[in-house]
Amino acid sequence: MINKLNILRFFLGIIFVILPSGLVIAEDSGVSVFMYHRVGDHRYPSTNVSIEQLKSQIFEVKKNHYNILKASDVVKHIAEGIEFKKNSVAFTIDDAYVSFYENGWPLFRDNDIPATLFISTDMTDFSIPGYMSWDQIRKYINEGGLIGQHTASHMSLPFNNVENIKEDILRSQKRFMEELGFVPDLFAFPFGEASENVISIIKDLNIKSAFGQHSGPISHKSNIHYMPRFSINENFGDIERFTFSSSLKPLIVNNLKPSDMFISNSKLLNFSFEVENKKLINGLQCFGNLTGEWTSIDLVKNESSILFSKQTTYKEGRRRINCTSKFNGEWYWFGHQILIK
Repeated sequence: MINKLNILRFFLGIIFVILPSGLVIAEDSGVSVFMYHRVGDHRYPSTNVSIEQLKSQIFEVKKNHYNILKASDVVKHIAEGIEFKKNSVAFTIDDAYVSFYENGWPLFRDNDIPATLFISTDMTDFSIPGYMSWDQIRKYINEGGLIGQHTASHMSLPFNNVENIKEDILRSQKRFMEELGFVPDLFAFPFGEASENVISIIKDLNIKSAFGQHSGPISHKSNIHYMPRFSINENFGDIERFTFSSSLKPLIVNNLKPSDMFISNSKLLNFSFEVENKKLINGLQCFGNLTGEWTSIDLVKNESSILFSKQTTYKEGRRRINCTSKFNGEWYWFGHQILIK
């Protein structure tokens, strides 16, 4: 009996973290998924990462033995409720720019790091300069590259009706089948823009997961149709930010209001959510650009919910909120993006 009890305690000690005051929560280190666009194309610093920056990031994850996952592995963890190991990362690239193919892909390939490329098929079909060709995409896949859907036209989905959205995505899927013989399972929202209606539509099209562009680590409890990613570019691509982003744990929130990522008016709205791990409430701080400029957000904190202390008139466009908390020497992060019409 003693041996059995000791074994049970051992496994419970691995699976759970016992916090002060007797609160027990499942510990999930989360996974940081990184998003790139261009590589080594300094004409576009907001969507480009330098070759040197990418080399330093790859060196970091290889040298320090990060738990490197495919984007599809991330989806599997959420679908099956599997917690992520410490220092888990995954790499994604949006839009299939030729600079990634020429400058970025060889670094991932030669270091045996899986990369998932999200492709908007019209750009390739119309041979738009700066985008990969179908022959390059085929070679990339043959060399071990992974791909995902990114619509046909790279349209802003929330601003379009059901018929236009379905036509665009189905046209993209048709082209994947014609050119490659299969339709990728993974999907990423253009501009990271989504809504409850858009998510319902992609579910109808049998798309089982989707990535956004709001920052934050993913937990095994994350919304599988609206997963965050850390954007990497010249301004936010230094190795210190990369290692910090990789070390973050998910700040899990529930009952987020407003729940829709698309807000069709700019009336005064109250923003609120619940923090699952109550030990993170005391150190919680939030920042956002809801009014157009990045500022700290005054919070009303209690154990049942977190409220923004002031009603806010949102400014039109893509707006983001980032909330963090430091507990026992570790940082936790929650990010959210909304689109204001």
